Amino acid sequence: MPSRNIFIHIPKTGGTTINCVMNKTDWQTKPDFNYRHILYESKRSNSKDIFNPMNYDKYADYDIFMLLRDPIDRLISEYYFIRDRHEFLSLIKPIPKSLKAYVSNRQTSNYMIGFLLGKRMFDTDLVDRDDLELVINSIERLNIHVGIFEDYARSLNYFGAVTGIKWPKTIDIKRMTLNRPAKAEVPEDIKSIIREKNVLDFELYDYCRKRFESIDLKKIRPISFDGDKYNYVMKYTQRFNLLELALRDKSFIAKQNRFFNDLNLHLHKTLKLREGRDYVTLWNAFFISAMNNAFPKKSITKRISSLDASMEPLTLTKAICEEMNKSVKEVKSMSTALQFNPSAIDSSAMLKQSSGSFIGRIKSKLFK
Repeated sequence: MPSRNIFIHIPKTGGTTINCVMNKTDWQTKPDFNYRHILYESKRSNSKDIFNPMNYDKYADYDIFMLLRDPIDRLISEYYFIRDRHEFLSLIKPIPKSLKAYVSNRQTSNYMIGFLLGKRMFDTDLVDRDDLELVINSIERLNIHVGIFEDYARSLNYFGAVTGIKWPKTIDIKRMTLNRPAKAEVPEDIKSIIREKNVLDFELYDYCRKRFESIDLKKIRPISFDGDKYNYVMKYTQRFNLLELALRDKSFIAKQNRFFNDLNLHLHKTLKLREGRDYVTLWNAFFISAMNNAFPKKSITKRISSLDASMEPLTLTKAICEEMNKSVKEVKSMSTALQFNPSAIDSSAMLKQSSGSFIGRIKSKLFK
């Protein structure tokens, strides 16, 4: 029997986790009638018809639900998630080179409303007040259940109460932007720009938050969330290089493409790593070792080799990027190809020393 539940997943609102739990999958499913998200080919959502008043009768008997997120936090997360994804960023004219440029561009404004109404990502057809009123009217007429990202556990309890979905006691977090600053770390002038450019999204968020807070849930079941930013590392590195987290000049990555491909295949396919923290720990070690072999006299090599190897793995990766950012000319002059040597690092010993890695399981996981 077809499901009567429809989940609308606005980007960067915690929807991937919900989608995976609902479908009992390890990763996000493709958009369909019951899952409204961005269609990759058109870069538009498939939720537009729900908000068409001509279709209210069609959807009257469905339980439709979605999450909204504080527009400041959502936009920050969105920028750091897509800034290395040219197929998305190229839709903005001119292409923004910084968070400030991104949030200042009118094409990024009020996208929660734009998404719901099927506008293309970074559409030049901007959202207006009529669009806001249409969305609110649809929420009221169809009794769309809107949760709030900042109150995630209570939102899931609410969705469970109205849809009958049984949430696990512990839920794995499926996606977390690896390279974004915390909201508190973003300069106030950037936050002010977001407030100015996203007035309508703020009005929708405030309306739905008050509506959500007025809901009297009879029973709140505790839900815990398992995972951190390392949960997303394995998925991220199937497509991206860890240096892309913070390295400004990406030409080095292209120049050393063979080394990075060989390293990535070794970690993913040969060692069959499953833990993101272990991946980053070994990636850092292999990269620093290769730099020492290829460029032992370079000052950049000496500086990254002197970094504290005991620091948190992703922090070390970003520190490597920062040192390379300080020496753009020197990095550009490195013409020798890095060589990947799988024996350069004792992977088993390295992971045993690393906090939170396989300890006690390394032999069975990697070298059985």
